[in-house]
Amino acid sequence: MPRLAINGEQIAYQEQGAGEPVLLVHSLGTSSHIWASTMAALARDFRVIALDCRGHGGSTNHGGFTVDAIADDVRAAADALGISRFHYVGISMGGLFGVAGYAKAPDRFLSLTLADSYASVGVAGPARLATTRELLKTTSMRDFATSYVNDTLMPATARPIHEAAIDAIAGMTIDDYLQTLEAILLADVSGQLPGIRVPTLVIVGERDQRTPVATSEALAAAIEGSELVVVPQAGHLAVLDQPQFFNEALAKFLISASKPR
Repeated sequence: MPRLAINGEQIAYQEQGAGEPVLLVHSLGTSSHIWASTMAALARDFRVIALDCRGHGGSTNHGGFTVDAIADDVRAAADALGISRFHYVGISMGGLFGVAGYAKAPDRFLSLTLADSYASVGVAGPARLATTRELLKTTSMRDFATSYVNDTLMPATARPIHEAAIDAIAGMTIDDYLQTLEAILLADVSGQLPGIRVPTLVIVGERDQRTPVATSEALAAAIEGSELVVVPQAGHLAVLDQPQFFNEALAKFLISASKPR
């Protein structure tokens, strides 16, 4: 994978297609690999770039993982690739970074997609962080990843998809995983939602147990003019559980958001 030297890091990325740029940002522990079907589906109409966040996939993490740092990395990656404005698609923690990035530089965003995402986990954050820290003192990353993925993806989702997600999470260091987890569990971008003024898609798996449909309904309600789509027979990573439905809904939204207004 090619890398971009930005903000003191080496940020790995994948790219396909031509047209208006779409930047894709993955979930906790995974990497740009989860966007393979999305890149193929969108590349006919868009220039699609999927980034590996710091400490994930092929990217380094020298300067520390924070929500602001990743939002800055996204803009710096766009700059390095010659992109002035872009559609942004983030899943799970990727949605959090999108809201934070929009608040810092709204002029860079053509649209915003928040998939299986959230603005804050509230009081549950510190407890989950403490529990995971204790668990990872006695559990290997591969065993942890196996349990997490099998609990997150739908049982009907193909085993190779499970295995790829397990490999991605297992490939992280414990320090990078916990640093990322702390950043995203303690963040709160709720106050930034009412300020979003670009076309916004909120999309969520109907069986998402980590960020349930009610969480996405609250996101959509807080963002004026946003569209809510529920993906049937999908869990927290809807793009992996139901790629065809997810990608068709996303493509329809992006094509609409690309029309002159």
